[in-house]
Amino acid sequence: MNPQAAVLTRSRLTLILLGSLFFAPFIGAWVIYNFFPNLRPTGTTNYGELIVPAKPIPALELKAADGAPANVLPSEKWTLLQIGAADCDAACNERLVLTRQVRLALGKNLSRLQRVYIAPDAAAQAALVASLGDSHKNLHIVADAGAAGSRARDVFGTDDPLNLYLIDPNGNWLLVYKGTVEAKGLLGDLKKLMKLSNIG
Repeated sequence: MNPQAAVLTRSRLTLILLGSLFFAPFIGAWVIYNFFPNLRPTGTTNYGELIVPAKPIPALELKAADGAPANVLPSEKWTLLQIGAADCDAACNERLVLTRQVRLALGKNLSRLQRVYIAPDAAAQAALVASLGDSHKNLHIVADAGAAGSRARDVFGTDDPLNLYLIDPNGNWLLVYKGTVEAKGLLGDLKKLMKLSNIG
């Protein structure tokens, strides 16, 4: 073989080999994703239960303590929402303390998060403001004034007053926290989301 042709052949083989090494991972990933769905990774790094797809929150009729519309949802902030009972028992108060501590732990980003407690009616709201107002000064306690079928409990499908719902500044429901909630996990989710987002 002509030495020049041999060098050219070796160069071409080297180029093909390098190209194969570069594209092989992409081709392999495509094949696995499309033809072997059981091999796809299923783990996630979020602590809360992810809502897939994220659900836009419809307009809720919420009232402030003075009876005026409470414009807390959607907000330009991240929202930790609790659809509470008429009275806040010990477990409820523990949950509120947890969200207060998590918000404070955000440090420079604490102003990007608001806490909202939806009371079932205006009477419950007034009692909750009286009992919680001093210890939870930055908690928005609002009353659900929606018609049957369009109240917060209907939208979120909940009967558990301790559930926490995380809503983004665009009004999308992203995560729900049920049962025992650890501050570290909740804080981790918030930090990751705020780091990845330039909204709120």
